Amino acid sequence: MRKNILVLSIVLFALLFKVDAQSQFHKGMYMMHQPFMNPATIGSYERFTAAMLYKTQWVGYDGAPKVGALNLIKPFGSSVVGLSVINDQVGIDNNTEISGSYAYRFKLSGYSRLSLGMSASVNLLQSNLDKVDIFDVNDPTYDGGNTSVHTEPNFKFGAYYFNKNFYVGIAIPNILENKISFENGKGGQTNFDYKTMHYYLNSGYRFILNEKINLNVSTLIKHVSGSSLQYDLNAQLEFNRKFGIGVSYRSSKELLGILSYQLTPDLKMAYAYEFNFDKIGNYSSGSHEIMLIYQFNPPKESIISVPRF
Repeated sequence: MRKNILVLSIVLFALLFKVDAQSQFHKGMYMMHQPFMNPATIGSYERFTAAMLYKTQWVGYDGAPKVGALNLIKPFGSSVVGLSVINDQVGIDNNTEISGSYAYRFKLSGYSRLSLGMSASVNLLQSNLDKVDIFDVNDPTYDGGNTSVHTEPNFKFGAYYFNKNFYVGIAIPNILENKISFENGKGGQTNFDYKTMHYYLNSGYRFILNEKINLNVSTLIKHVSGSSLQYDLNAQLEFNRKFGIGVSYRSSKELLGILSYQLTPDLKMAYAYEFNFDKIGNYSSGSHEIMLIYQFNPPKESIISVPRF
């Protein structure tokens, strides 16, 4: 336990240092189902699991982001496979990412495990150009149809260490850099540039306060060269392993209130309300997010119950 707390303290201490970072992640309750963020985390699941998420962001904004996601996980002994479909709509753009994941978990001493995972993904980006207000009707960029479709390949990598009450993970969510370009008639360019790679570091610990109440704390740090540090701090009180109430603070000046409930041994539901107290909060009534997690034939008691917050 002392080693786990020490590692978590080092992660939290790292937040005090200013480094350059940027993130493309827009799911508030990633900590409830981490495979949406890190492919290696599918190695912490012992049963066939399905998770669904829907988020409507910045309610009141015309063209504000809407995210829908589905994730399926199937273990085969030490090997685990996963499938994710994420649809992100922002303004005229409709982006669908389809990912296939594989993870292998290694048994360490006691209840500890180490999982290494990788995903191959394809991004289908469709832009409804007929919704753009233009000054020049002969602009060649918008000539030839009302939609523009681009296909973008990518890869993700992750590592994840966990035991009964502690976890720490690192992920590279996009190894390749994809750009839309109309030079020489090309619609897109795919390159590898380590300077544009994003890095996620997250960690969490479950404090057992008594027989009925647990305190789950976690953090996420997001880094990329050329932008400011982003981080999240999360805390949740969990009662009887069924009902949870928590709060999350994001350095982009957002505050989330989160409620979760284990409806049945198979099904868990979570809801989050997010408010931005920067300038954008003056023009929006906040963001709403809901998640459902279904575990097929759950064991009565898992050998390792990984904290999901």
